Amino acid sequence: MESASAMEKHGVDFIPESERSSRPSDLFFVFVGSQMCFGIIVIGSLPITFGLSFWDAVTSISVGLFFGSILFGLLAPFGAKAGANGAVASGAHFGVKGRAIGTLIAIFTGIGFYSLTVWTGGEAIAAGAIRLFGWEHSPHLMALGAIVIGALTVLAALYGHAMIVATERLVSYGVAFILLLIVIVLWGDFDVGFQGGGELLLGSHWPTWFLCVTISAALPVSYSIFLNDYTRYIPKGLPSNSIAIAAGSGMFVGCWVALVFAAGITTMLKSVDAPFVPGLIDIVVWWGAALLVLVGAVGSQPQGSLCLYGAGLGLQAMAPSLGRISATLLLSAVSLLVVFVGIYVWDMTNMILAFLLIDQCVLAPWLTINLVGYYCIMKGEYRPQDLFTFMGNSGGGRYWYSGGWNRSALFAWIVGAAVGLMFIHTDYFSGPLAELSGGVGLDWIFAGATAALVYYVLERAKPAGARAEYSA
Repeated sequence: MESASAMEKHGVDFIPESERSSRPSDLFFVFVGSQMCFGIIVIGSLPITFGLSFWDAVTSISVGLFFGSILFGLLAPFGAKAGANGAVASGAHFGVKGRAIGTLIAIFTGIGFYSLTVWTGGEAIAAGAIRLFGWEHSPHLMALGAIVIGALTVLAALYGHAMIVATERLVSYGVAFILLLIVIVLWGDFDVGFQGGGELLLGSHWPTWFLCVTISAALPVSYSIFLNDYTRYIPKGLPSNSIAIAAGSGMFVGCWVALVFAAGITTMLKSVDAPFVPGLIDIVVWWGAALLVLVGAVGSQPQGSLCLYGAGLGLQAMAPSLGRISATLLLSAVSLLVVFVGIYVWDMTNMILAFLLIDQCVLAPWLTINLVGYYCIMKGEYRPQDLFTFMGNSGGGRYWYSGGWNRSALFAWIVGAAVGLMFIHTDYFSGPLAELSGGVGLDWIFAGATAALVYYVLERAKPAGARAEYSA
């Protein structure tokens, strides 16, 4: 059994069966606990700020999370079968060198979500200090809070898998208890029949509701790149259904609690357009503000550590000689720099929204290609030793394909991502077809569906001898 107090000795290398001590229950709590931070919670305020009623917010969140969590959970057995994290395991479908696509997505996603977590956690600490001690708001106070969060998250990420699993379980209970206390304290001011705080974002009910569905569904999908960082520690022989259900249900429960809490709280803010974290701290009693500062600090650690750990593994998969510790420290420095830029130079909110949209358009095709590969092409059977030939700088093996790349997967991913980007709309970039989707957030859905179809057709069009279908 791994000790949480011991530094993890593995990086992106193969996890032997004798060292796989995790269980589906660990997986469940990893993805419940990682949602108990303000970086995720604030997303639940969006349906209310978009003009929906409270119950419309709840239904859109629930429907979106349900479908997104199914896609997320279906990928969970992949890591257990391959004994590898998501980026390396994807080499079975993309080719040994084609794992580079997954590693770049892991790094990009990890930096983005880690920066969001550190920023919102720092914001909670700053808002708490203003409320409790009467300090003046300043970017320096935000930066100080970000440094505190950054130190906590980096430490856990360096210790690795066992530490993250242990802290996720504790945070699941602790933060959920604090959120319940806040709900009890504010219940008298809550209007369950809240009908909306203004004009609907897209002009009418159903388009705005569907936009909130796609935003909610995209949240579990965004975590798929990190999922197999944890399932690789689950014994290969455990039923795939139990692994998938544990991952999907953990993601759904954690996200649902976090997002519905935020939707309810947003209906009680002085303005639904007010910044969520300072607005919440402003309306609770003093000891509630103190507890929320604790949520900002402690709750940010598991989420931030999960993202930083996954990004570090991604960077190590790209440069094996770098080592997990060095890769994690390097990316933590880059991520904190992004946070400071968001605090002092650019608007962090618009930066994060643009990141999330672009990230989904490149990640969704990667996810669906791996799902098609796992269930329809490889049938869940892999030869792990052939996934790790890159660590010895050797070529060949079942997943070498053409010079280390599976052209079918590469082409499908490029086409899928391109289709998604054509429908995207951000403050920094809009695709030529953005207006056709009516603003309802179909970009990543189009991207994933296109990539899955193209990959399946191209793989089935290959001669039987050209497909790496089975491990034996």
